[in-house]
Amino acid sequence: MESSAYRSLAFLFSLGSLPVACNPKGGATTDGGTGGTDPTTGTTDGTGSSATDGATTEPTTGPTTTDPGGTTDTGDTTDTGSADEACQAYVAYLLRCEPGLEPMMDAYLAYCSMTRSRTEAVYGPACLALYDAAFVCLGTSECEDPSACEAEWDAADGCLPEAGAICVAFAAKEAECYGTPVPDYAAGACQAYLNYQAYAYGTACGTAYDEWYACLTELPCLEFQMRAGCDAQQDQIALACGGA
Repeated sequence: MESSAYRSLAFLFSLGSLPVACNPKGGATTDGGTGGTDPTTGTTDGTGSSATDGATTEPTTGPTTTDPGGTTDTGDTTDTGSADEACQAYVAYLLRCEPGLEPMMDAYLAYCSMTRSRTEAVYGPACLALYDAAFVCLGTSECEDPSACEAEWDAADGCLPEAGAICVAFAAKEAECYGTPVPDYAAGACQAYLNYQAYAYGTACGTAYDEWYACLTELPCLEFQMRAGCDAQQDQIALACGGA
């Protein structure tokens, strides 16, 4: 399979690593994906993660996502015309390049639709539209072209959600307290991280994370760096997120 086909598979099996420069630990990278199992290799790609005390931990609750051989997901998998077009183009390309996967066609279509829902929830509709454009482009591409749809994939891979006020303030607080500029993507990556908590563990959990981040931005720098002073908000995360 050529590089562009591998790239499209990588999208389906993981949301990708979120470079959350403003995560609770401050400057570390965390993965916002729920992962998935590659049915062609049996390997697992990506893990979900969350943090309630400044350390990154594996989630103990939340939606389960498995491979196209037995897809399970508690999120919205409602299909739309856009999903049909994008996923059918992707699967047509995949099967054209890997004919042996044809028995899995229906499972790949369903898994693609589910993954689109997850992408929209975490990254937003603008980013989802970019991924859809990449999939549609693949539908008219040749397997032998290693640079097929490279521009479309680059645009999609670089997309982050528009940051809300909490993440804008959090990124600014990091720059203030650590004395170094934060990356341009910091606020957007922070927003993707918060969006993932709400998607994976529910609205109440997402709200609890929002309130914790908002509290942290109001702390003096020393307390902000130590993540001390917002104990009530951390306790609420533990309650709302099921120990995530």
